[in-house]
Amino acid sequence: MTVLGAIAYDPATSVSKATTAALAMTAIDTTNLRLTVTVPASGRLWVELQGTLHGAATFPQILLGVLDGATVRARVSAAGLLQGNAAATSMLTVVAFAPITGLTPAASITLDAAYGVETLVAATGLKYGGPNGTTANDAFGAFIFAIHDL
Repeated sequence: MTVLGAIAYDPATSVSKATTAALAMTAIDTTNLRLTVTVPASGRLWVELQGTLHGAATFPQILLGVLDGATVRARVSAAGLLQGNAAATSMLTVVAFAPITGLTPAASITLDAAYGVETLVAATGLKYGGPNGTTANDAFGAFIFAIHDL
């Protein structure tokens, strides 16, 4: 697979997207987590998304995917990889992969990384960014969004 576009967005100030209420698929950041690519001859793309859930001893159930304007092009239940014991300070890495098929070859398509919340948990968020310092538990790393040919 060839990478057609990729972003590892890691702002110096941490960002938290709410997971405390049910939410239909919503773009995460239409400025910094948006990619425009040319659809390959196959008419298929493969998307990869990764972020961090944080804030409680249990975690919300979220979907990660991509939007083409208001159209959901892909959404999947994110797989979680817990770092350490489940506590309010724990980080749960969430990863999702999905195919997008039936696209017009050679067309340009603009996709936004998106998320939805199916089962909420109070005091939690989908988080990314943060300072590179010595204060504990205030940095979450990059949100990764990549598009490959398939």
